Amino acid sequence: MNSEIIFQFVNTLVLPFWLLLLVYPQWKHRNTVIYSMVALLASIYAFYIFMGPSMDLESFNSLEGVMALFQQPEAVLVGWIHYLAFDLLVGNWIVNQTKEIGIKLIWAVPSILLSFMFGPVGYLLFTILRISKRGRVN
Repeated sequence: MNSEIIFQFVNTLVLPFWLLLLVYPQWKHRNTVIYSMVALLASIYAFYIFMGPSMDLESFNSLEGVMALFQQPEAVLVGWIHYLAFDLLVGNWIVNQTKEIGIKLIWAVPSILLSFMFGPVGYLLFTILRISKRGRVN
């Protein structure tokens, strides 16, 4: 299947799950639904890893090798799916943590939105929020 079509499909597919995190975070089946979505993304990812273009593991040993690898549209697609899956996991983790440590969700919304757009930055912001609430990292 065309990489552009799959790209559009996975990008559109994750949006309702991000909305679920923001609009209905207390839903009792949220974790199951989110983890199922991540499993679907992981399945698509695995398909492209094993059935897509061959990727020389040596390519990951240098910036030049990674840049050469990402000249292939399928490799960029695989990288993008990787981001989508892990960013969604981080967003869900943030929602779970708000409940666990007693932070009102409204305070975590910027972290969730940043996780959606810039994964690690959302995690970093929430980590700072957690430290300010709990006084420690763990």
